Amino acid sequence: MRPIPLDERLLPRADDGRVRPRRWDRSGFPPARPAATLLAIYPDDVGALTIPLTVRRPEMRAHAGEVSLPGGAIDVEDGSPEAAALREAWEEVGLPPELVRIAGTLDAVWIPVSNFELRPVVGTLEVRPALVPHDAEVASIVELPLAALFDPEIVGVEEFESRGLRIRAGAYRYGGVRVWGATAITLGMLAHALATTGVGEPARD
Repeated sequence: MRPIPLDERLLPRADDGRVRPRRWDRSGFPPARPAATLLAIYPDDVGALTIPLTVRRPEMRAHAGEVSLPGGAIDVEDGSPEAAALREAWEEVGLPPELVRIAGTLDAVWIPVSNFELRPVVGTLEVRPALVPHDAEVASIVELPLAALFDPEIVGVEEFESRGLRIRAGAYRYGGVRVWGATAITLGMLAHALATTGVGEPARD
């Protein structure tokens, strides 16, 4: 069902802990740049479904050390969000596009600080791929168990700094990394979609 409800635990919060209303009026921005990201779901070595995340290199000037899904801007040559997501996953983590079966897309996420409109693409693989950081921006890969998205203990409100802004927001914490912002919202949408179709546990408010 569209639109996919957002997990309010992951949204920005005011100092009193309540979900903060949007600070950005999109009408004052130029047209957003289209981007795509890939949620690649595959079984790990014991059969548990997993999604790979990327950790940006700490020396990067923008979003240093942050965690994201493979993805980036949609080029004219791509022709579609799906093609862009597959290309970016190949460039960033060495995921061969021919191994991925596209299952669908989630709702687009607008990112005000960069003015990207990000289209999440969901893909599945039959076996665990041999992934390696290919892109100069990627320091490492973290495999997030799909089951973790349904664990209430993994989500908490934390403080972050992005482009000079101090932000309080909900985040997933797993494997020594924090996942927040558009990436966390995207994962939350995936969890809701899976729960709605009976694949995962019921979505929690």
